[in-house]
Amino acid sequence: MILMPQARPISADELDIVRDLALQIWPKAYRTSISPDRIDSLASEIFDIDKLEDDIMQRGHVFFVMRVGRADVGFCAAHLEGTRIWVSKLCILPDFRGFGLASALIDAAQDHFSPADDLVICVHKDHDPAVNFCLRSGFKIAREIPSEYGELTDYVMHKTLPHHQMHAA
Repeated sequence: MILMPQARPISADELDIVRDLALQIWPKAYRTSISPDRIDSLASEIFDIDKLEDDIMQRGHVFFVMRVGRADVGFCAAHLEGTRIWVSKLCILPDFRGFGLASALIDAAQDHFSPADDLVICVHKDHDPAVNFCLRSGFKIAREIPSEYGELTDYVMHKTLPHHQMHAA
């Protein structure tokens, strides 16, 4: 049986899915780029339910969860500023990487906010797998910025979108 992945927007009362996934993904994903003693506290701070709810209510973020079969395996958060889609969070469980799920989540955000002129994502500059994924996906490094979480530095990566582009769900 083939399990079809499905990305769906979630409501604020489902944000525990995002937090639970993040707390599983972050320690492994960032173990080479963030000191181990900082990973858990940083993930807890970034994925605090109240903070995520504030992102939805005050900043217009939409969270999308990727489900494969009966398992939630990843998520992204995005919001629209003018005609620019900002992807602020993008995480996939390690066993589910390499199957196009992160791209499908970005497509879901793009479809949700369509039409848009461009897509921007911030990626921790020392997180090579994420940077390489974005480069392979057509993003270009626009600039470096200090992360809002202290000692980290992020790349702001940019991709121009064809007008009126729609993706198959």
